Amino acid sequence: MDILVWIMAGTLLPWFPLSWIFNKLLASAPGFWAQALAILVFPQLGLLLLIYSGAWQALPVGLDSNLRGVALFTAVFYAFRAASTREVQVWARLMTTSGLALTWLLHGQNLDPLTLQSFALAWSIPGALMLVWAGLLEQRMGGAYLGLRGGLTTVLPRLSALITLTALAASATPIFPTFFILLHVVKALPLAWIPGGLLVLLLWGWAVGRFLQDLLFGIYRGELLEDLTVGGTWLGGLVLGLFAVGGIFWGGAWIMN
Repeated sequence: MDILVWIMAGTLLPWFPLSWIFNKLLASAPGFWAQALAILVFPQLGLLLLIYSGAWQALPVGLDSNLRGVALFTAVFYAFRAASTREVQVWARLMTTSGLALTWLLHGQNLDPLTLQSFALAWSIPGALMLVWAGLLEQRMGGAYLGLRGGLTTVLPRLSALITLTALAASATPIFPTFFILLHVVKALPLAWIPGGLLVLLLWGWAVGRFLQDLLFGIYRGELLEDLTVGGTWLGGLVLGLFAVGGIFWGGAWIMN
C-alpha cells in the first residue's frame, strides 16, 4: 500500500520518472481550461494523499537524501528541457514540473500541511495562467509556437504583456511568491547541495530569456490578429497583481521570522 501511495503521489506531484505521466495527463486534458485546472488540482491531490496517508511523515530518515536527490534532478532536468522548447503549452508544463519538484525538497522541515499546499499552489498558478494564454494565442494564430513569427508584441501587446509577466512569475522573479519559495528551498538544502539549487535558477533564467526573446523581439510578418479584450487584460493583470502582492507579504513575513 505504501508503494502505491508513493507512485500515485509521485505522479500527481511530479517526481522523476513519474513526472512523465504527470505531463502526459496534462497534455491529454481536453482544452486549455481543463489543462489549467488540472495543473492546479493534481499537485494538491498528491500532497493531500501524502499528508493524510501518513507517508510524508513516515518516510525513513535514511531515504531522505535519496528523495532530495531525485527531486533536485527532476527540477534540473525539466528546467533544461524548458530552455529548449518554443511551444508555449509545453514550456508551461515543463517549467511547472521543475518548480513543483522542489516541493519534495521541503521534506523534513516540519512545515504544516497548509504551508506545503500553498507552496505547491504558488508553482501551479503561473503554469495554469500560461496554459490559458497559450490557448488564447492558439485560437488567434492556429498554434502557440514561438519562433516562426517574432515580434508578437506589435500585434498582440496585451496578450504579450500577460505572457511576459507570467513567464517571469514562473521563473522565480523577485516579488513573486516563487522567488521566496526558492529561497526557502535553498535554505533547507545541505550546503553541498546548494549549487544544484542555483543551477535550477540559472536554467530558469536561460529558459525565460529564450522564451521572451522569441515572443518579444523580431519583426512580425503575418496577418493582423485580434488582441485580448480590455476586460480580459484587466482580469489577467489582477490575478498576477494579487499573486505578486501575496508574494511580497509572504516574503516579508518569512524574512522577519
